[in-house]
Amino acid sequence: MKKNLVTLLAVSLVAFGIEGNAQWQLTGNSNATATSYLGTTNGTQLKLSTKALTRLSIDSVGRVGIGTTTPVNILTVKGAGSTPASTWANAGAPLFVGFGETNVGNADFILGMGAPSSNTRPVFIGRKSRGTLAAPGVVSNNDFLMSFLASGYDGAGFQNPAAIDFYVDGTPSAGNVPARISFVTGSNSSTRAERLKIGSTGDVSVNNTQLTVTQSTGNVSVGTGNLLVAKKANIKGIVGVNGDTLAGTALMVNANATTNGISMTDPVNKYVLYAAKSGTNQGIYVTKSSAASTNGCIVGQSTGTSPGLEGYSKKGNGVYAQSDSSAAVYAVSNTENGVYGQTNSGLKFAGYFNGDVFSTGAYTGSDARLKSNISDFGNAMDIINALQPKNYNFKKEGDYASLQLPKGLHYGLIAQDLEKVLPNLVKESKITIKDYKTNNEDGTEKSHDVSFKAVNYTELIPIMIKGMQEQAKKNEELGIMNDELKTQMSELKMQMEELKALIKGNSSPATEKNSQSVALNSTVGAFLAQNVPNPPLNNSTK
Repeated sequence: MKKNLVTLLAVSLVAFGIEGNAQWQLTGNSNATATSYLGTTNGTQLKLSTKALTRLSIDSVGRVGIGTTTPVNILTVKGAGSTPASTWANAGAPLFVGFGETNVGNADFILGMGAPSSNTRPVFIGRKSRGTLAAPGVVSNNDFLMSFLASGYDGAGFQNPAAIDFYVDGTPSAGNVPARISFVTGSNSSTRAERLKIGSTGDVSVNNTQLTVTQSTGNVSVGTGNLLVAKKANIKGIVGVNGDTLAGTALMVNANATTNGISMTDPVNKYVLYAAKSGTNQGIYVTKSSAASTNGCIVGQSTGTSPGLEGYSKKGNGVYAQSDSSAAVYAVSNTENGVYGQTNSGLKFAGYFNGDVFSTGAYTGSDARLKSNISDFGNAMDIINALQPKNYNFKKEGDYASLQLPKGLHYGLIAQDLEKVLPNLVKESKITIKDYKTNNEDGTEKSHDVSFKAVNYTELIPIMIKGMQEQAKKNEELGIMNDELKTQMSELKMQMEELKALIKGNSSPATEKNSQSVALNSTVGAFLAQNVPNPPLNNSTK
């Protein structure tokens, strides 16, 4: 009887509380109020258990643990394994942390949903505003919206080398918050950098990395947008089309026997190919390996009146061509110039040929419409007599070996000598000679400058013509003087003969022999004029 009384007292204490307060019943309580709660009033955890094992706990600061009695944040879920170390919890008081320790399977987070409609699905929503939860504010451009962050343990702590970040991508307005997605990778949070970005308008950019697209069948195409491949300083950007890539080459195109390397069509009025080049090397470099090919490395064809090939340079050569065996430049035109060259440099030439030049015809603009201050000049023979023609051999050593100067004995003028007589026919020149077979240590093509004076032999021709004219006039004058001297000699000879006859006494004076008597009267104003010519020419005078 005593035993039953003790049992009844214990049940009563549980039912009504030691101090007479109501207790939570297994079947529920009908007397709960707004102040009722299930919990503790001290620092002891509140635990819920099954099979005598704690399944859920709430510690003294309100952190909830499921599968663990040591929660590290507001909600900690642990599937199996050892007690998590403090390093597993991120700073910043995360709302949720999940743990799993197993040799099979994954630490999955699964949202399962079954629905009859097509637009219902499991959704992860990351919502961000400025302000507070009670009074949210409008986000601003470049604000973070949410992130997926990947971390790895390095032996001392967790590093965060990769993430998918969502940003505000513009200025929000009523009903619109533009956003972009950024994919970042690296080795930790300090080296992590954006590699792929998808903007709010659909623009996609790849930065600081190599993009490889492998497609076994079908095509990889770009629609109405742009495909941009760029690189930053010290980061190589290489693209291979139809084959491998080549180190040091931004774009490598491997064609075959049936396809062209690159085919481009101009839509309206833009450049088909536009290249901006800095540095010292060539802008475009084309080589051919076929020894039997007779086609040019670069061919320009125009169906209009524009040049087939046009070269322009602000300081250097407009077009520079070099060949070991065939024509370096081959140009044909049916309506326009085959080759047109122009330079605005006083030291350079519109065309420079390192070797002999042959032409089936040559013309120089000499139309009066092209000239002003036209006047005659004289003393051409004085100029010619001041010239000093020489014979000589061209140098073949040192810097001059690359000029391809002709061999053998040659005849001409020394520019320094001609400059003293006709300085306007001498030009100070400087030619850059390139060695396309060798490069400098920095990879640039070897070249050197050769300075020399050049002579305009063409303008010596008018001086020679003028000199010949002056000489011809002098010869004519000398001819007349010679004829006069011959007549004088003849007259002198005749007078000497008459003098001889007079001395011998067998002839009358020449004045009697060539005299004529005339009758004068008062009605005729007669007079005797000087005889012409005087002295008589060919025994005749008037």
